[in-house]
Amino acid sequence: MGVLSRFKGRKNEPEIVTGEELPCPHVVLAPKWDDAADMGIESKASRWLCGACGQQFTPAEAQQLRETEATRLKETLGQT
Repeated sequence: MGVLSRFKGRKNEPEIVTGEELPCPHVVLAPKWDDAADMGIESKASRWLCGACGQQFTPAEAQQLRETEATRLKETLGQT
């Protein structure tokens, strides 16, 4: 609440409540390596980390997510 709102006698703004939480679309995936010599070579990444939710994926799962990224985003945005 701002200072002017206090002087004018306004109450606190109601909190915005959203419905269900949308699932993470996992579109920001970062490769992680176990061996420093492999760093920078995406095909040698041992796992992939979602930058939004922190969930880890195997290389096969990350590939699947990358292939279906556009479709999943369209579905998610169409639901809102």
